[in-house]
Amino acid sequence: MSSKPLRILLREFGLWDTIRILLAVRRRRRAGEPFAHLAPPDSERDAKSRAQIAPAILLYRSLPRDAFRITAEIVEAAAQDFLHRSLGRLRRIDERWARKAGDGFFNATIEWRKIASDEVRFDVVACRFPPLCRAAGVPELAPVFCRGDAGFFRRQGLDLRRTMTIADGASLCDFRIAAGERDRPVPSAIPPDAPRPTRSEPNP
Repeated sequence: MSSKPLRILLREFGLWDTIRILLAVRRRRRAGEPFAHLAPPDSERDAKSRAQIAPAILLYRSLPRDAFRITAEIVEAAAQDFLHRSLGRLRRIDERWARKAGDGFFNATIEWRKIASDEVRFDVVACRFPPLCRAAGVPELAPVFCRGDAGFFRRQGLDLRRTMTIADGASLCDFRIAAGERDRPVPSAIPPDAPRPTRSEPNP
């Protein structure tokens, strides 16, 4: 676990409870959760997608309180770290960046609409995360994996506009990334006033 998610757990639970939570996540992972009941991955991209979201699902199941809120905050921080490692500093938007982005988003099937120096448009027409969340019994978690995108691009001096996501039930995610529009509001994957789901599964 990277430093920022760990700091969030320490802030919320203190040292000893954080250790207990991480040990619970580890035990669940060793038991094969959350995907042991599924068929083996059908591709390297499927295997990577499972590996990426499994810790968040297990953390969600292991938190003793405020599981959705805390998991969402941790996933957003971790997603921004992942995008930074995968894409690095975005100095320019061009076809080379587009190819790199396509390789980095191994959970997604992308159809490119426009690649220009000041704007990129693409649609994600398939995403592995929502069906994996449903298979793990936590469909309410799927939208939180969208939350890191806007923050990452904003830190790069770019503006992300996205009006729909597969995680929210749409047929695609429509990405528009443009330069020089830092102040334009970006719709959140989860509105601030949205009701937080309840979790029925007991904690360990």
